[in-house]
Amino acid sequence: MADSKNTAWAFIAPIVCVATLAVGFLARNKAEMGSLASNKPVGVGIINDKHSFGELSESEFFYEVASLLKSNYVEPTEIDQKMASGAIRGMVGSLLDPDSIFYDKDQFDSFLATQRGNYSGIGVELEYRYDQAELKKLQGGSSGVDSLLLMPQILVASVLPGSPAEQAGLKTGDEFRQIAGKYIITGLDIKKLRDLQTAVTEKKADPSELQRYRDEISVWVKEVMPAGKIRDHLLSGTEGEVALKVKRNGELLSFDVPRRATTVKPIITTPTETQVRFFEGAVAELSRTDFKGKTVLDLRNSGSGSFDEMERALGNFLPAGRYGSVVNGKAAPKPINVVAGLKTPIYFTLLVDNSTHGASAVFAHILADSGNAMVQGTLPPTPSWIEIQKLTDGTGYTLATGKYEMSDTKTAANEQKEPIR
Repeated sequence: MADSKNTAWAFIAPIVCVATLAVGFLARNKAEMGSLASNKPVGVGIINDKHSFGELSESEFFYEVASLLKSNYVEPTEIDQKMASGAIRGMVGSLLDPDSIFYDKDQFDSFLATQRGNYSGIGVELEYRYDQAELKKLQGGSSGVDSLLLMPQILVASVLPGSPAEQAGLKTGDEFRQIAGKYIITGLDIKKLRDLQTAVTEKKADPSELQRYRDEISVWVKEVMPAGKIRDHLLSGTEGEVALKVKRNGELLSFDVPRRATTVKPIITTPTETQVRFFEGAVAELSRTDFKGKTVLDLRNSGSGSFDEMERALGNFLPAGRYGSVVNGKAAPKPINVVAGLKTPIYFTLLVDNSTHGASAVFAHILADSGNAMVQGTLPPTPSWIEIQKLTDGTGYTLATGKYEMSDTKTAANEQKEPIR
């Protein structure tokens, strides 16, 4: 009996510690949302006692609170934008969508710099991978969400050419496990601990194996890196170096990667191919690019890029016409149109792999679906279409607004008799 109790406690103790971290993660999102996230917003009765909760929209509630504070607070203050930023931060954070991110002013400035191909930190882009079943529960408002399983894996989405990460040997798909001596705990770690407990209970695993893993998790909990610090360590700064441990094909590898500024050109033409990255300035560069003999487009490690720039650039690759839509199931589809395109179609070969994401991945799907391109490599899943919003206080956010879907007419350009360039 004593052994049984010890085994149970060996399982429960680290779970309690990690649960505290996970609950803190979700609670922080809720706290940042303020009253908009709570079940019963404080202040509605004070603002207007004829309103009961549910009769005010979120925007009405926000502006009534703003009006109340402006008229009653003892010191004059400009609170509207602070409240708006705080509310938006919380609402975006509560989505737990890896493509919908709120940035502080300095973070947003750094993010906008990447839209121009200017990177700091170690020179990578990140992928946050959540347990999809638990994420759907959360987004659907289910009360049975397991917050422990919502701690994401953090992986390398792309390695920018010429960056410290590339020179150090990091690769797309590497999963970060330690940063600057701190650990990253994920939902998969919790699942492994639970599965081991079940296996021990069913006498399918040795209790000593569970004990070893419990001890390991206990060390991680004491030296865990908060999610908010991970981006700062990897994606900002131009001095010093970061000690990393990443998992690659089941093996834990160590790297010391310096942080510095890395500039990546949007268009690089070689004798055999054109490397395309949809940073700001890509359209201007493409207008000066002669594709004769260079119709191989390399979209690997191309960064997330600008969706606006990619959409404007389509006319350099396709005849005029409609090429699908951005669909989200709530609003009317947003058509993707090429108004001034090529007079004569050019057929391209696209080089893609698991580092092709963001605007480049949507571009690859559009060209492949139009019949104007052959794909070499595995075409990535269609990513979300990302919009960027800047707030007046310098903060900003990205928001996934839908997904690309092919038009009913596979090549709308074929209907255009006299496309103009």
